[in-house]
Amino acid sequence: MITVIILRSKVADRSCSCFRLQAPPESYLDITNVNFSRFVNLTYPEPWHREFQYHGHNVYAYILAKWNDAIDLVFVQFYESYSHAAFEVNVLEMNPSEFLVGYVHRLVSQGEGLNVCFESDPSTELNNQFVSLPLEKLVLGFANGWAVESNNSEDDEVKHVFFEKHAVESAYLELNDAQMTPRGFGFWVIEEEGKNDIYYAKYLGQILGLPEVANGFVALE
Repeated sequence: MITVIILRSKVADRSCSCFRLQAPPESYLDITNVNFSRFVNLTYPEPWHREFQYHGHNVYAYILAKWNDAIDLVFVQFYESYSHAAFEVNVLEMNPSEFLVGYVHRLVSQGEGLNVCFESDPSTELNNQFVSLPLEKLVLGFANGWAVESNNSEDDEVKHVFFEKHAVESAYLELNDAQMTPRGFGFWVIEEEGKNDIYYAKYLGQILGLPEVANGFVALE
């Protein structure tokens, strides 16, 4: 189960108090890539684990292009296997906080969205267009304790990216100062809370100044 902690809990003018969540793996909604494909057996351009053929090319962008107003939150899974985030942080040793800040800055510099070449697949019946991904909908999606165990295995040394509490906190403070905070933060999976002594709900509650979360109450599941 994905757990989301929301900074601004206003729901659009609806009688329903629930949130409609989209949770794409990083490659399924990739702000660095204009390409589109309905297939999810693709590789990333990095010269790294090209045998991993389970990435996509913005397949979830189709949903946002068609029904953007129907989606309240977009939870981007940075922990996708062999993601850009994992490559930048685990292989190129980029500061994890800088990666998060850079991701949001890039999104804002692009007008809070991404251009997608839908015309490469005529079956979509969509023109090439800008797909909106406003900060008001963006949820940064992290892995909790299971990713630490995964990255310690011999076969998958850097398969998933894990963002330590201090990296998330540093990024949040910098984005907050720049008035570029996303809608919220989240993690997968609640069943793994406490694994390897990592309590992500507690960490996020402390970072965001939400004592009810830090003390064990999860804002949204």
